[in-house]
Parts: sequence; C-alpha cells; structure tokens
Amino acid sequence: MHSWYFVGDSHVQAMETAATLGLLRRPSQFLMIPGATAVGLRNPESHTQAIAHFREALLPALPDVVPVIQLGEVDCGFVIWWRAQTLGESVDVQLEASIEAYTCFIDTLTDAGYSRVVVTGAVPPTIPDGHRHGAVARARHTVTASLRDRTELTMRYNRLLAAEAARRRIPYTDISAHVLDAGTGLIADAYRSPNPRDHHLHPIRGAYAWAEAINGLDARLDRQPAESADTPLC
Repeated sequence: MHSWYFVGDSHVQAMETAATLGLLRRPSQFLMIPGATAVGLRNPESHTQAIAHFREALLPALPDVVPVIQLGEVDCGFVIWWRAQTLGESVDVQLEASIEAYTCFIDTLTDAGYSRVVVTGAVPPTIPDGHRHGAVARARHTVTASLRDRTELTMRYNRLLAAEAARRRIPYTDISAHVLDAGTGLIADAYRSPNPRDHHLHPIRGAYAWAEAINGLDARLDRQPAESADTPLC
C-alpha cells in the first residue's frame, strides 16, 4: 500500500490530527514548515527555507510514497497582497508568480520519479477584518485586503491549482465546500478555531474535513501514472 507524505505550511497540522485520530486509511508521514509559502519555493534562501526541507525529505523519490502538498494560505492571505503593495505590481502578477513556483515544485517531484503527487487546495482565510488578536493577525495587519477579497483570491488560486493538476493528470482535492458558509461565501463559524488568536481551522472539524477529502482519493491513487504538463513552467 502506498503511504502519504504530507508536506506544507502549518495547515498540515489538520491532516496530522486526522491521522492521530485514526481517520486516514493509509500510513502517513508529515513535514510541517510554519509560514512556508508557495512563492518561496523558488528561493532556497527564503526565511523558512521550506524548499530545502522539502527536497531533503522527498528527494530522491521514496518508494511507495505519495507526496501530498498543502500550501497557499500564506500566499493568498498575506504574501500576494503584501508583495503587490510593496512592489507596485498587480495582484494578478503575484498570483501567477506563486502558482508558477508551486507547479515547478510539483514538476520537480514527478521528474524525480513520483508517479503520483497530490495537490490540495489552500485553506480559506479565517482572520476577520480589523482583527489583531494573535501573532499571525498582527503580522498581517499591513495588508488592507478584506476577508472577502482574501477568500475570493483563495478560490481563484485553488481553481488554478486544480487546472494545473488536471494538466498533469495528478489528483487535486480541497475542502472549501465543507468549510465555507453557503450563504456568505466566507469561512463558516463552525470551522473557525475556538481560540480567537489561532488562524487555523477548528482542530477537530478541520481534521474530519481533510480526512474525508484525502480518503476520497483512494480510488484514484493507482490509476495511470502522472504525465508532464504540455508546456513545462520551469
């Protein structure tokens, strides 16, 4: 049986909780780099040095292992907006840069020999407008984008990720349908952390949502091997 190797930012903790609760059907490993960004994958000297940690963990390709990537919340919730403001560029330019860095990392893994890489959608933002409780909220307060703006960008980001995964014939999954309120289109109160200083999802409900999404990939896991994108991006 193939096992999962979850790599990504601090939102990997929901997947690790799912495993701890016995909700995942496959053996799992985890590498969580808090603050990791997709756009930072192009820079080995980034603050978190995430790409170096991910490469060390996953390369050369491990037998019977399927990498599962969870990135993008930091990009959509802060970095894309901050870089656009700071560099005087459009959000669209920064969005494209983040997606390109992400897909280059995916291609590195498939080129290294992984026949399957799972791409997971970025978690929708939870920090309310004007909220400065907690270290992450305070660090991000310089970005003026509203919660709706950040949520809509996250949904655009995930649509692009899904399209890139489809081009490569690799699995994509996310939990947006579970965690967004159908009426407002924003994060549902039930999926907010009970700790107002914590920008992650509710630890148990988020774990159950991710377990359902990940377990739903089982039927697709052993289908035809991944193929390269028609037009390589890196």
